[in-house]
Amino acid sequence: MMFASLLPALTVCLLGLVVLPPLSTVHAQQTTYGIGDPNNITSLEGTWSTGAGNVVTGLRFYNPGNNSFIYPTTAGQSYSFTNDGYWEQALYLYESNPAKPNCVSAQLIWQHGTYTLHSNNTLSLDIFRGDGRQQISDRCAETSNTIMAYDQTEFMTGFEIHIDTHYGQSVYVLKMYEFDGTPKPLMYQIYNPPSMLPNQQLHEEIIGSLNQP
Repeated sequence: MMFASLLPALTVCLLGLVVLPPLSTVHAQQTTYGIGDPNNITSLEGTWSTGAGNVVTGLRFYNPGNNSFIYPTTAGQSYSFTNDGYWEQALYLYESNPAKPNCVSAQLIWQHGTYTLHSNNTLSLDIFRGDGRQQISDRCAETSNTIMAYDQTEFMTGFEIHIDTHYGQSVYVLKMYEFDGTPKPLMYQIYNPPSMLPNQQLHEEIIGSLNQP
C-alpha cells in the first residue's frame, strides 16, 4: 500500500525530467554557424589594411624576385581577396621584451594562396605551400634579419563588413575572427581591385631557411 501511494509522486517527478543532449552535440550546435552575417554589404574583394594603411600586400611589402621585404613605416596587418578565390597576407608585428626594453623584435610575414568562403560565414585560407616567407629582426640577437620559408594556413570563424568613418572618409571596414573567435584588428578597404602579387606559385617548395645576402 505504501509503494502504491508513492507512484503518483514518482510519475510527476519523471514527467518533469528533461533529457539533455550530450555535451558534444551542444558544442557542435554552437559552432555550426560562423560569426557575423553571411549577407554582408559588400564582398571580401579588395585590399584591407589596419591603422594608417602603411602595411599593404603586394610588391610594396615583399619582392619575390630578390627574396626581400620592404619595411613599412609602422607595424600593421593587411589582407587582400579576389572574388575568384585568391588571398594574400602581409603582417608587420612588433614584440617587446619587458626585461630588456631595448630588445625589440620585429616579424614580417608574407604568404598567399586560395580561400574558401563557406556557407556558414567561415573562411578557410589555404596557402601555396613553399611560397610564404618570414623575416625576424631582433636588436639583441646574434643572428638577425633572417628570411625563412613560412607556411601557415588560417581559419576564420567568421567576418563582418560595415561602413565607418576613417580619416574623415566613409570606407568599408572588415572585422575577421580567428580560429578561436578572437577578433583581429579592424581593417579598412584601401584598394579595390586589390594590390596583390601574381596569384600563382612563385617559389619552388623550400625546406629550411634562406639567409638574406
